Amino acid sequence: MYLRRREFFRQLAAAILAAPLGRLACAGGQTSKDDKSANKAAAEEKIYEPGGDVKPPKLVHYVEPAFSPKSKEAYVEGTVKISTVVNTEGLPENPRVLSGLNAEEDRTAVEALKQWKFQPGTKSGQPVNVRVTVEVSFHLL
Repeated sequence: MYLRRREFFRQLAAAILAAPLGRLACAGGQTSKDDKSANKAAAEEKIYEPGGDVKPPKLVHYVEPAFSPKSKEAYVEGTVKISTVVNTEGLPENPRVLSGLNAEEDRTAVEALKQWKFQPGTKSGQPVNVRVTVEVSFHLL
């Protein structure tokens, strides 16, 4: 009995997620002004990948990450790869470390990235959200 109920709710959730937003919000397929603005906002929030007519963002302001004293003593060097979305204002959002060095360097790389400023990526000349991978290098001189 428990398994049937669980399977029923899984299928129900899948059906709800698969249904178009306008049909769930309003009966008869009619959309209200709020639904239209929500659909427009969802379209603006779409995240693109660079390539084709989508131009990548350009770095305008760079902040150097701090090197932890422990890593200096241990002669830790390398690169932290971070995936982030550059929004239409040129600010990085939702950074996620793809490959890192250690917890301290990963954290400082992400903190530095949050302070970076970009010229937003564009599609057909209009600013759009673009997912990019950035590399933050840690090297001792």
